[in-house]
Amino acid sequence: MKTYRGIVKGNTVILEQEPGMREGTEVIVLIQTTEEDEQEIVRRQKAILERGFAMGKLRYKKREELYERGK
Repeated sequence: MKTYRGIVKGNTVILEQEPGMREGTEVIVLIQTTEEDEQEIVRRQKAILERGFAMGKLRYKKREELYERGK
């Protein structure tokens, strides 16, 4: 397997170097996100978790709250 660098423009990936493959060759493209993008994804996921989960009509943010309400 070889690795090539490129830039996405619309629905096309422009490679920095010639891959040496025939026109129409099928490939798999793996997208590597930047550190900033990864941090943004984690931030959004944490915000979703902090809102809590709908478990019926009550919303619980922590598992312990299930046991506290039952007392």
